Amino acid sequence: MKLYKIIINGLFALSLILIIWINFFDNYFIKTTLLIDTEKVNRLIETISIAYLTSFIFYIVVVVLKTKRDEKIILPFIADYTYVALNNCMFFCFSMRSAAGLEYINTETSIYKRNLNIYPNENDLNAICTTINPNKTINEDIGLEGFTAIPHFFGVMINYTHRIDYFLKIILEKSRFMDTELLRILTDIQTHGYHQHMISYDKSLVLTAKHRHDDLKVFKDSLKSYFDLYLKLENYADKNLKRYVERKSLKHKK
Repeated sequence: MKLYKIIINGLFALSLILIIWINFFDNYFIKTTLLIDTEKVNRLIETISIAYLTSFIFYIVVVVLKTKRDEKIILPFIADYTYVALNNCMFFCFSMRSAAGLEYINTETSIYKRNLNIYPNENDLNAICTTINPNKTINEDIGLEGFTAIPHFFGVMINYTHRIDYFLKIILEKSRFMDTELLRILTDIQTHGYHQHMISYDKSLVLTAKHRHDDLKVFKDSLKSYFDLYLKLENYADKNLKRYVERKSLKHKK
C-alpha cells in the first residue's frame, strides 16, 4: 500500500513538474534527437500530464475524501464490535478458568487497563484440558432466573463460539474499510479449526450436545493457537481501534 501511494504521488509530482517546465522555461524546452517535431512531443507530454493531474484530482475528491468520510462513520462501528467480540472471548476464558479451579483473574471489559492474563497460557491450558469434564452436569442452581442454564461445559463452549462468530460476521461485513492486518486476524479466527469445529454444532444443541471424551485434551493445541489469535487482536485493537470506540459500556473507568 505504501509503495502504491509513493508511485501515485510521484507521478503527480512528475506531471506537475513537466507542465511547469514546458510552459514556463523556454530555454529548457524538452527536445529530442529523433526526427520528430519537438513541438508535438512537448504538447503530447503536456496533454498526458494534464490528463493525469485531472484523474488524480478526481481520485482524491471522489475516492480518497469519500473513503475518509466513510471511515469516520464506520471505524467506530468496527472498533465497538471488535471489543465486544474480544470481551466474549474473555468471558469464555473466565468460564474455563473457573471450571478448572484456576486462580481468579479480574476481567476488565472496558478499553482501559485490559488484563490479558485472563487468556490461558500453556500451563493454564494443561490444567483446563485435563481437569474440565465437558460432559459433566453443571450445578443446576447456577444461572439467572427466567433463563435455562446450560447443563454441560461443552454447551458453554458451543454457546460462546456462536456468540463470537455472530460478532465476527458483523465486523467482516465492513471489510472494505479495514486494513489487511485486521482482515487477516479476523479471518484467521473465523476459519480456525477449533472455531469451525464448535460452530459445526447448531446453536440449538447447547443444552444437549456432548463431547466424545470426558476431558478437553484433544483441544489443547488448538485452543492455544486460537487464544494466540485473540491476543494478536487485542494488541491490534489497542494500537489502532481504541481511539475510535464510542460505546459507553466500553469506555467506563473503574
